[in-house]
Amino acid sequence: AIDFAYWIAGGDVQRGPYAAAGGQPGHAAAWEDDAVNAATGDFYRATRATLEGAWVRPRHDGYMAFQQQASDRINEGLTGRQDAGQVVADINRLFRESFAPAAAG
Repeated sequence: AIDFAYWIAGGDVQRGPYAAAGGQPGHAAAWEDDAVNAATGDFYRATRATLEGAWVRPRHDGYMAFQQQASDRINEGLTGRQDAGQVVADINRLFRESFAPAAAG
C-alpha cells in the first residue's frame, strides 16, 4: 500500500495518467506541466501562487470564540470610528487569551 501511495503521488504519474484521467493533481510538477495546464485553461499555474500564500486558520480550542470576539471588536471599532491602534491591541489581547484553558469552556 505504501508503494502505491508513493507511486500515485509521484510527479510522473500526477502529471501523466492521473491528470489525464481527470484527477486533480497535487504534485508541483503537475501544476507546472504544460499539458496539464492546457487541459485546464492554465488553472494550476494561475492558482499556485494563491495556494502557496494561503494558511490554515488556527485550530486550538479557543479560536472560534476568538474569531467571533475579534469580528465584534472590529465592527465596534469601525462603526464607532475608534482608534485603530487600540482595536488592534484589543484583538491581539483577545487572541492571546484564546489560548487560556477557560477559553475552551
